[in-house]
Amino acid sequence: MANLIPKDFTGGEELLGKLMNSFWQERQMNTDIKEFEDRYLVKADLPGIKKENIRVSYVNNTLTISATQTDDLEEKDDLGHYLRKERSSSAYQRTFTITDIDEASIKAKFEDGVLTLTLPKASYKDAPAKNIPIE
Repeated sequence: MANLIPKDFTGGEELLGKLMNSFWQERQMNTDIKEFEDRYLVKADLPGIKKENIRVSYVNNTLTISATQTDDLEEKDDLGHYLRKERSSSAYQRTFTITDIDEASIKAKFEDGVLTLTLPKASYKDAPAKNIPIE
């Protein structure tokens, strides 16, 4: 492979790094986290993943989303011999540090390949109202 890149080609290592980064980025779970006054909203794209293959945990201020996928594609002729058999499996995991969450009130919904988590803030629920004097 080294012979395919000319020696006078500058940026070869940078190009290879960009190619590897794009390879791994395609295999990661795209996730958005939005903060509101009383909660965080997390949306993670998990297309093609079944709900039963998704695990969500929140321990010690760490939110972890894990998913696995196994695909079996088989085509057979009338005699039952394999014409094609392909297997693939993938595992995805993302971890985020999010503090001050009311763990008992976390809600999760999975619809159309998107996992949506609602993480209520603990301090918002527990904070007493405070009157602010006006000068």
